[in-house]
Amino acid sequence: MAVTEEKVCERACETMRNRNLGWLKERVQALGAFDGSLLEYVDSNKEMKKATEKSQTSASKILKLNSNENFFVNPNDLNAILQEVVKDLDLRVYDAKGMGEVREAIGKYVDAPPACIIVGSGSEQLIDLVVDLFVEKGDSVASIEPSFFVYQKRVLLRGARFFGIPLNEDLSINKKSILEKSTSRTRLLFVCSPNNPTGNEFDAGEIETLADESSAIIVVDEAYAEFGDRSLVPLAVEKENVIVLRTFSKAFGLAGLRFGYAVANSDLALPISNIMPYTVNTITSKFVVRLLEHVEMIKECVEMVKDERKRLVERLDSIRGIVVFDSKANFVTFNPGKNADQIYGRLLKEGIIVKNLGNLPVIGHCLRATVGLPDANDRFLKTLRTIMDTID
Repeated sequence: MAVTEEKVCERACETMRNRNLGWLKERVQALGAFDGSLLEYVDSNKEMKKATEKSQTSASKILKLNSNENFFVNPNDLNAILQEVVKDLDLRVYDAKGMGEVREAIGKYVDAPPACIIVGSGSEQLIDLVVDLFVEKGDSVASIEPSFFVYQKRVLLRGARFFGIPLNEDLSINKKSILEKSTSRTRLLFVCSPNNPTGNEFDAGEIETLADESSAIIVVDEAYAEFGDRSLVPLAVEKENVIVLRTFSKAFGLAGLRFGYAVANSDLALPISNIMPYTVNTITSKFVVRLLEHVEMIKECVEMVKDERKRLVERLDSIRGIVVFDSKANFVTFNPGKNADQIYGRLLKEGIIVKNLGNLPVIGHCLRATVGLPDANDRFLKTLRTIMDTID
């Protein structure tokens, strides 16, 4: 006798009831309620649509300054290197050697032993990895604030407690408050330096003090380090409880490639690498190795970003009503006063997308603009000045 689709469904439901999968349904619902997607954070489709509709401008004329991408790197140079890599690959085989090669290349780039290098698919995956490996339910994790929102989202998803420690008024780290509020169950402390969104770097001595006086792992997110003046990679190699996270999405102009790496003491890094042997694919690992052979090209682009950033900060500072924060990243954050939402909307109407950061601790309601190419910055600055001149 034929079994109808309805009978099959009834049997499946009965099986689920017998297996008591209510916990799974609850977990899936909790995952569905998660609102901390980085994909949504950097996706400009909504803003692009709004800007296109409001300004009646074609998508090709929209100025996208909201995701901290590096437009100074020539895409043709990157594509040429990628094509060189792809033509020599046999993707049918596992390439265990490639993981060692990319760690060696990264180690040479940051002057650290290959055994201290952990690679991953972007720094967000490495944030997830660190949280998953070292945080359990009932633990706590701290971060400076304002800072990158992903830390809090990933910790809460893990079922742990998260607490933020506001920066001092001068945007320095409040070490005293961090140490006082940390407990024996505080497993991680995230410090983004240069910090997103304030743009400032933190004193290496302050972070070393935190590492020496805390039982937590100090996770230093250096996504923007190439645009700054210093790196804490040497500290991570030396200390047993410091991990530095880095990415190729910013300085290297490879936001679409998804490659990141971490640096830690070899006693910490090697076990992590061993349990996660294939964190990036063969194309990515080979491409990164080849690109690092052309690292001078990237360094030249970084210097161009720095020069243009200086000009952008100076020009913003000259606009009436703007409080601009100095930056060591490839973005500039500024506070336009009480009309931030209105200014953001008017920029959008002119086809210019910046990041509306909302009302943040310490620095207030700010907007953030990527350091774009000179022509793009000129258009943004001219438009912003006109808007500010018409606001009371």
